[in-house]
Amino acid sequence: MKKIILQIVRFAVSIGLLGYLIYLADISKIYATLRQVNGLYFLFALGAFFVGLLFLTWRWKLLLQTVDIRPGYKKLLIFYFIGYFFNNFLPTTIGGDISRAYNVARLSDRRAESVGIVLFERLLGLLATLSLAAFSLFWVLQHFHTWRIVYVTLSMLTLVVLGFGLVLNTRFFRWMVQIFEKIEFLNLGNRLNRVLNSIHVFRTHKSRIAITFLFSLSSQILFIFMNYLLAQSLNLQQVSFQFLLLVIPVAFLLGLLPSINGLGVRDSGYVFLLTRIGLTPAEALSLSFLNTLVPMLMSGIGGIFLIFYRTQKDQQIEVNQQ
Repeated sequence: MKKIILQIVRFAVSIGLLGYLIYLADISKIYATLRQVNGLYFLFALGAFFVGLLFLTWRWKLLLQTVDIRPGYKKLLIFYFIGYFFNNFLPTTIGGDISRAYNVARLSDRRAESVGIVLFERLLGLLATLSLAAFSLFWVLQHFHTWRIVYVTLSMLTLVVLGFGLVLNTRFFRWMVQIFEKIEFLNLGNRLNRVLNSIHVFRTHKSRIAITFLFSLSSQILFIFMNYLLAQSLNLQQVSFQFLLLVIPVAFLLGLLPSINGLGVRDSGYVFLLTRIGLTPAEALSLSFLNTLVPMLMSGIGGIFLIFYRTQKDQQIEVNQQ
């Protein structure tokens, strides 16, 4: 019952916010803006997103190697695309993470480590995203008449850095292990400790953390560059790459709020921030729609992979039964 209520709330938030934004922007103006899309810039944006996924897959591969899980880059790339398919066509953004962890666990038979690495990936991604947002404040602060955006951005970055430090801290690790050991129901405590240990092991692999953080930064920069190309495709010359360094992280964080895959709440971030540099609500919303469309198109590849992957698994099961 609680899950049904939560889904209803998410649906209401997304549809309500999106409907209000479309009403505010005027649907005819949105349509007129989207008709101006330059196909070549849009293709380049698809390419930037694809390369970003390649970087994220390399990051995942390096993290898994640290705990001696080696499915191979090709399989991990397929799993990443399948994960993006679930992200875009399930009512929650964690569906893709669950899918990736499940597929690796199925191959390696190491569920806790697979889950732990995906969680550590999330933490690295948040750190990279907020770092870029904080960096952007050097250029974009002139567009705001309040320091609130600075306080919020730096506070969130500080919290993530502290969280990062805690999961690698030996004292904190031992304290959490003692707490989890007391949870005997369904052997949950032991499982949580294995997940925690798969993250804590990186305390002795600082160079691996640095390299994977650079992969996180590179992928985030490519996703921001994708938005810059989309802005160019709509001939929105006011949109600078530096300003998007703030817009994209803020929109991403808003997308984590209860909603249907960030729909509505993420778009409100685009409208709120981009109208400050002279864009109309219709232009800002059009850019947000294209930013949603690119991952959806690319995730279609994941849907194709999912069909063939399931077919392959069914064939393997039939062979084993014979």
